[in-house]
Amino acid sequence: MFKYKLKASFIHLAISAVIVFSFLIFVRSYWYPEPFFSISGLVTILIMIVAVDLVLGPLLTFIVYKPQKPTLKFDLTTIATIQIAALAYGMYTVYQAHPLYVAYAVDRFSPIDASEVFPSNAKFEALKKSKLTGPTLVYMQKPTDRAEMSKVTMEVMSGKADLDARTEYYFPLEQRIDEVMANGLNIDVFAKQPEHKAKLDAFLAKYGQKLEDYAFLPLVGKEKDVLWAFNRKTREPVDIVEISPWSS
Repeated sequence: MFKYKLKASFIHLAISAVIVFSFLIFVRSYWYPEPFFSISGLVTILIMIVAVDLVLGPLLTFIVYKPQKPTLKFDLTTIATIQIAALAYGMYTVYQAHPLYVAYAVDRFSPIDASEVFPSNAKFEALKKSKLTGPTLVYMQKPTDRAEMSKVTMEVMSGKADLDARTEYYFPLEQRIDEVMANGLNIDVFAKQPEHKAKLDAFLAKYGQKLEDYAFLPLVGKEKDVLWAFNRKTREPVDIVEISPWSS
């Protein structure tokens, strides 16, 4: 009996593993490409998904499985239904929280959750996108008209989306990238601190050049805030340095 239980549990585990890990690969590579996964605070949710689908499901199968058991089909169907429901809930939660845009507003980049924005309101066609897609870098230009700004402020105070989550004020980042990079932090201030200097030295050892060849900008996350390095020549993001932008 133990052999049959173990075999059924292993088959259940193998099927669950294929489904769960396929989803995790999709999440890591598409919805949460680096550096956004590292700062997302997503690990707890993913651990729960893995625990339910790779531990609880096969364990329950091991417990209930008995060849020729009259209710076996019903028991396995119930377990599968619970697993599917848990996975669907986890997938929906991850989908809602995944960064659809990464908006530069005032002095920092902030990932904007898919649940917060309406892509159809964007004035640039290139920024109108499906909520199933991955993150797009944008520049948020706040209203210059005082009346419009006052209206937005009142709406925010009443509970509506904050300014950085309003796609109607988004510009493609490449249109404003020079302005953004000009606001890079004075990295020499960070380099004076030994623990920060070690991380900056490791960054240079990996990517080369000098600190002044990069613009370091704040990237705000749910898990932590970091420095995001952009190459001044290519104007493209390179990598994060795990230093709080507010620790200088």
